[in-house]
Order: sequence, then C-alpha cells, then structure tokens
Amino acid sequence: MDALAPTALSYPDLVAIFADIFQYTEPLTLETSADDIATWDSLQHIALIRTLEMTYSIRLSMDEMMEIRSVGDIENVLRRHGV
Repeated sequence: MDALAPTALSYPDLVAIFADIFQYTEPLTLETSADDIATWDSLQHIALIRTLEMTYSIRLSMDEMMEIRSVGDIENVLRRHGV
C-alpha cells in the first residue's frame, strides 16, 4: 500500500475531513476508497465535494466530482488545481 504523501496543506486536512464527514479514523492511504468506508454514500460524497471546494478554494467540474472514488483520486484532483 502506498502511503499518502503527507503535505502541510493536504494530508492533515484530508484526515480531518474524512473524520468529520465519514467518522473514519483509520489511517488513509492512496487506495482508501468508497468501498472501504461504509458511510461513504452518495449524500456523503456531496458533502465531501463541498468540503474539498471550501477547504481548498477550488471549484470541481462534474467530471472531477464523478472521478473521485478514493483518496488517490482526491490527491490527483487537488494537484490539478494547484493544491
């Protein structure tokens, strides 16, 4: 398993976001996905998207919203937005 590269901007924020939205407190890896988190349903996915947009001051496209299915996907999307 590849560990999510800790960065001052994204890793601590993502851990906090996942704890808040999903009540998920296990270590995050790039492979952590909706399949691993029982509370990651469609409504929580919308909450995740909104929180990412607000936290990082970005606007995700519909394609990007649909692309996000794992922590690795989130990292890729954030990097494309310069985060």
